[in-house]
Amino acid sequence: MLLPFREHLDFGPTPYDLLLQKEGIPIVRGNVVNDVTTLELGKWERMGVLGCYLNLSNQQRTDAYVVEIPPSSQTLPQRHLFEEIVYVAKGRGATSVWQDEKSKVIFEWGPGAIFAIPLNSTYIHFNGSGSEPIRLFVGTTCPAMINIFHNEDFIFRNPFNFHDRFHEGDEFLRYNKHVTERYWETNLVPDVNHFPLDDFPMKGKGVKHMRYTLADTTYGCHVSEFPPGCRSTFHRHGPGAVIIITQGEGHVVLWKDGEERQRHGFKVGTVYSPDDLMWHGHFNTGKGNMRHFAMRGDSPKYSHDRFRNPAWTMIPMADEDPAIQREYVEILKKNGVEAAVQVVED
Repeated sequence: MLLPFREHLDFGPTPYDLLLQKEGIPIVRGNVVNDVTTLELGKWERMGVLGCYLNLSNQQRTDAYVVEIPPSSQTLPQRHLFEEIVYVAKGRGATSVWQDEKSKVIFEWGPGAIFAIPLNSTYIHFNGSGSEPIRLFVGTTCPAMINIFHNEDFIFRNPFNFHDRFHEGDEFLRYNKHVTERYWETNLVPDVNHFPLDDFPMKGKGVKHMRYTLADTTYGCHVSEFPPGCRSTFHRHGPGAVIIITQGEGHVVLWKDGEERQRHGFKVGTVYSPDDLMWHGHFNTGKGNMRHFAMRGDSPKYSHDRFRNPAWTMIPMADEDPAIQREYVEILKKNGVEAAVQVVED
């Protein structure tokens, strides 16, 4: 028996809702953002640059935000007791991160880089270009932490240093560990589109995958690559997953039990986030590989659920509406994709 999606209950403003009101920047809601590099932003006093929140999928486990750093500018120093994972959507710059002045680390990054801020460390992002702005797309665990402690001083002005999570000096960039198949520990991935992923044959021919623990965070993330003519089965899980397309093109299909299916095209820079227990499937419709970067769940190092999704979270192809596959095949033909269609169990 497939469980229905859970009803959303609203008991009034949460501590996180009240924080958003104070921040005073635009808030994007829904499930899909067409392109994070073109979102309308507002002046963000706390960060000292332009920004907006992405409160997608009607949940408060995780959130995301976009910041734009003007040429030859920088953010204000930040420090907080929630985890952040950064994806560089546009531009080149650098980040300085420290727990005390003697342990300061500075590293550079460019388009496609991902990195995490060690928990409760102080950091500044810099734009060294004199002509081009930078846009960063950042996933965080802020909603969960604010709602648990409901005390902004504790979250934003906590002096405790997590020395066990911080690699000082050159060790910050030297730390790279291929722990096992499809799992890597590091602090910085220079480019998710050129980072070598491991084969994932049980998911299909040519499918590649890598899970990361970044800066010893408990916040999970991974990169998946789908070859031409490849799609996933429909699957669902709890709230909080946020996915950005880093390479290629295609579409995602979303729906809840008893509701109409929604098909949304995606390209590089598109973000989507399924609601709690919302069925969704990823489809590569282009002639090249498609990669996405997803932030969801726990990092491999600290996950207590190391098993595959239970059967009730996936729809076998035999039980799927045949119209979905027929439509996909027609789109591939229209796009001139001659690859054999294969389906990935997700």
